[in-house]
Amino acid sequence: MQGRNALFQFFLWWAVLGFSIWVGGTLFSMAVVVPMWSESLPKSAVDFFGNTSFNKHIFNFFGPPWMAARSLPLLVALALGWSSPLHRRYLLVPTIVLIIAIIFTLVYVYPINDVLFAQAGGGRPGEEIQSMAHRWIIADRARFAFMLIGYYFLLKAFRLPNPSA
Repeated sequence: MQGRNALFQFFLWWAVLGFSIWVGGTLFSMAVVVPMWSESLPKSAVDFFGNTSFNKHIFNFFGPPWMAARSLPLLVALALGWSSPLHRRYLLVPTIVLIIAIIFTLVYVYPINDVLFAQAGGGRPGEEIQSMAHRWIIADRARFAFMLIGYYFLLKAFRLPNPSA
């Protein structure tokens, strides 16, 4: 049981660190990066995504490998802490939140990313680019707020004593 608790603590720490890094990176993106490309739409978006190396580097932080690196430790911690009703309850919330956020990202945000970011607007009319940018910003803020709920419950689980204690 001691080895299982050590593994649980390891993956719980990893989940908290991964979420914390995501929260900090997302705040930085919202405060610094998004204003750079959304300041005077549509030109600012077309110029930023078409004339910078943003698309080359953004997935180094927000890309699918890092999505998995943030998700897997939480899932493993949930499995290892399942026998503890409090840990299970507190870890189920961020797990459900994370799954919903990933689905929302893949279904709603990534298609906008494809046109707005990868294609630098794709030659679409200015009004359409402006509308897409505003929808993306609202979706990003909503996703962040939703993920903060999961982060809060992850931190509550983190504060609990070891499952066997």
